[in-house]
Amino acid sequence: MKAESGTRCAADERNPWDRLTGEMRRIKESSELSYAGLAQRTHYSRSSWERFLNQKQLPTRLVVEQFAHAAGHDPGPLLEQLDRCLRDSGPHPSPGGHPGPAAPGHAPSPGAPAPARLAPADLRALALVSAAGMVLGGVLTLAVARAATNGAGLRGGFQGLSVGL
Repeated sequence: MKAESGTRCAADERNPWDRLTGEMRRIKESSELSYAGLAQRTHYSRSSWERFLNQKQLPTRLVVEQFAHAAGHDPGPLLEQLDRCLRDSGPHPSPGGHPGPAAPGHAPSPGAPAPARLAPADLRALALVSAAGMVLGGVLTLAVARAATNGAGLRGGFQGLSVGL
């Protein structure tokens, strides 16, 4: 059956993500574009295109626009389908076994794994490295400011510049 937007839609039982990627794969094949060809014509790598078209990652609006332009198609119908994905789709399984995109505001299903959390030791190490970076940035800022106020400027480089700590 044909949709008003001109995209081919299969059976209604397919979720919006299935329809979007199915249409994108159809366009890719009819345009005789390979993943490498898409990568050459867009800002996305060959492996990114493989993820988008095999439902490993939901494409963004920019991805869909670049895809349509690379294939010589109007991006409008594909963008409408992407909007349906974002609006209507919950965590439905797709044929590839990957969950469909979660609609904004929907909580993950009870069986979904919890987001990864850092161990306390890793958090302490991250805090220490962050603090050291801030101290180093502050010292360098003071050194440059001191050089500028002493008239040394940066013309002579940092030779003879010392920071009294």
